[in-house]
Amino acid sequence: MPNLRDATEKRFEWLGAWLYDNPVKVLLATCLLVGFFVFQIPSISIDTSSEALLKKEDPSLLEYNRFRDQFGRAELIVIAVQSPEIFSSTFLSRLQSFHQDLEDEIPYLREVTSLINVRSTRGDKDSLIVKDLLEDWPEHPTDLAQLKKEVLSNPFYLNYLISEDAQVTAIIVETEAAVTDKPSQTEDFLDAFDEKISETASPGEKPHYFSEKENKEVVMAINRVVGRHSKNDFPITVSGGPVVVNAFNQATMSDIRRCIVLSLVSVALFLGILFRRISGVILPMAIINSALFSTIGLMSLTGIPIKITTTVIPAFLLSVGVCDSVHVLAIFYRMLDRGQSKREAIAKALGHSGIPIVMTSLTTAAGVLSFLFADLRAIAEIGIFAAAGVVLALLYTVVLLPPLLALTRITAKHDMPARMGTMDRFLEAIAVISTSHRKKIMVASGLIFMVAFPAVFLLNFSHNIVEYFPDDSPYKQNLGFIDTRLKGSITLEIVLDTHRENGLHAPEVLNRIESFGRQTETFHQDGIAVGKVFSITDILKEIHQALNENDPAYYSIPQDRRVVAQELLLFENSGSDDLERIVDNQFSQTRITIKTPWVDAVVCEKFIDKIQQRLSDQFQDSASVHATGLMALLARAISAAIYSMTKSYLVAFVAITILMVVLIGNWKLGLVSMVPNFLPILTTMGIMGLLNIPLDINSLMIGSIAIGIVVDDTVHFIYNFQKYYERTANPYEAVRETLLGTGRALLITSLVLCTGFFILMFASLNHLVNFGFFTGITILIALAADFFLLPAIMVLMSSSNAIQPS
Repeated sequence: MPNLRDATEKRFEWLGAWLYDNPVKVLLATCLLVGFFVFQIPSISIDTSSEALLKKEDPSLLEYNRFRDQFGRAELIVIAVQSPEIFSSTFLSRLQSFHQDLEDEIPYLREVTSLINVRSTRGDKDSLIVKDLLEDWPEHPTDLAQLKKEVLSNPFYLNYLISEDAQVTAIIVETEAAVTDKPSQTEDFLDAFDEKISETASPGEKPHYFSEKENKEVVMAINRVVGRHSKNDFPITVSGGPVVVNAFNQATMSDIRRCIVLSLVSVALFLGILFRRISGVILPMAIINSALFSTIGLMSLTGIPIKITTTVIPAFLLSVGVCDSVHVLAIFYRMLDRGQSKREAIAKALGHSGIPIVMTSLTTAAGVLSFLFADLRAIAEIGIFAAAGVVLALLYTVVLLPPLLALTRITAKHDMPARMGTMDRFLEAIAVISTSHRKKIMVASGLIFMVAFPAVFLLNFSHNIVEYFPDDSPYKQNLGFIDTRLKGSITLEIVLDTHRENGLHAPEVLNRIESFGRQTETFHQDGIAVGKVFSITDILKEIHQALNENDPAYYSIPQDRRVVAQELLLFENSGSDDLERIVDNQFSQTRITIKTPWVDAVVCEKFIDKIQQRLSDQFQDSASVHATGLMALLARAISAAIYSMTKSYLVAFVAITILMVVLIGNWKLGLVSMVPNFLPILTTMGIMGLLNIPLDINSLMIGSIAIGIVVDDTVHFIYNFQKYYERTANPYEAVRETLLGTGRALLITSLVLCTGFFILMFASLNHLVNFGFFTGITILIALAADFFLLPAIMVLMSSSNAIQPS
């Protein structure tokens, strides 16, 4: 092992010298590579939708795609207008103007529905008349009174377009499910598209499902119209899934920009404190920015948008990527100050640090590569691009640093400043404490484990992007207003398939749907209160009442199959297309829409299971039931995340443990070295459990990301400990020399790392704040473990002859 290590160090020394001798060629080639990636960045997009979280072959996404193909887009935008005089001529005129402007200016529009044009079904002798509610404009007070009576007596309108107290009315905006674009390099969402949607595209155009790009255009258009119409006496509130997601996208991009700037400032500050040289700040910054921009460019090049999970990549790379440069520069400046030439100092620095930075890059990459096994596409993509960023940071450090140092004017500082003596005394004190009180340290670590382990089981899970916004966010408040006044802003879609033509003509099927709807509207459990249920029976009851002299006593389902078929045929011939949104053209399958307030996806999962079971019990084997829509996608995302992280944690720990054993070359030492890395993660999870802070999709990744990061210090410590132990055969002296030699770099890199993550606390979105804070805490605990617990373990193992000098 020592011979192999020595030979590898010599190769790194040769590489450092060669790069020093050929700086211009190397820099030119590298700059061309970086420039190529940077050129791709402007076309990067962002997509934090629920669909973007899932893999293309995920059954839930495929089911949702089938739903979109048949019935259209499930996510609706709800615009609420508040007034005590909704049924007045003045208000209705303003509502009509607002409605018309929305229809004229919203792109990709399928329909705008309000009191102006909502379906009104009436009978006139033997004729069925289906028209817009305000097709005949009310001219007199008696007309307005009759309108109010009609609206408030119609169960279909209540909590859909009018609140129970008649003080809030809603406008529902529905967009197309698919749009067409010219062929581009953006990600193809259409692998599973069937011919139905493909037929909507013109030659040379490429159809795709409604994406965040189109959603942004729609929301911006709505905001422009709302800005013109919203007044003190005509207050307008806009919300719904598409609006929340668009706001989340904007906040995410703003947070990314802010945190990148703050991370760069903090990294530069620490580099300045560590090296006290301009070159010690500028050169590492150039390298980590090259790695970051190359990674983002790679994402853009491959058509992968920024998602809710990959928002952490910039902070991750800015923190992790600088560590390689710090370790190389720390040795370089030390050699230079001792009188060696720049060429010799570069060669020695790369020879000394080459193996450790490769080892740490491998372990860090292994930690994030564990995400490849995730069931969520958005998490798997972190594994790909975070690992790619780590490798690029290593590559640029090795390839760029020697040429940059060669071309930079750097003078040696032969007088060691007093601060070095202070730092050395501090590190020597740690060496004494960690080796002299090793048993106490082991006992204390055991006690921490005993407290943290059971606390982990107090953890709960959450996925609710609305809760990521601060409490004073208008988006959060608007959603709460609509949930309260109109009883919901999110829908669960149930697709009921009878598997037979005209199966929905059967009264027994319709009766079961009606019974299910009545039962479900009374559901109030686990934090969910169903606000409204829409189904084919709503239309059928309206028709039946209209054809029976508009008598409310006939607001029911006809119990004759032939009557059902005739009434539905009459409705189809009336000119209304409302049935197309609810049933297929064979009348074999239908959608049932359940509207609820926006709740946590964990709660949604339980709710969906109960709803599906309830409907399945109604139909037994006579029909199949599938849940879909935004609520179902959110529920699938959190369940897949929990399952995926279980696999990823296991893969990360096993892979990194194997790497440690192989890289260290001692299986006992490799296994034991994982203790100081496992304990900090367990401690952080325990703290979160005790503080009742839930694990969301981002904080679920803390373990796998942190293990790949915190193991880096362990690698550097053990690598140097082995080297000094072989020279001195004294574990106490080996610990002392290790801390004096590499402790300063370990301290600074750990502070850079934790600060890089702490910077996320300046984000506006709570999930980034929690992720940054607890990842930073994990790194600090790991630093303490490497400074105190790891030396204690090394001395104890040496004393028991578990490890011996060569």
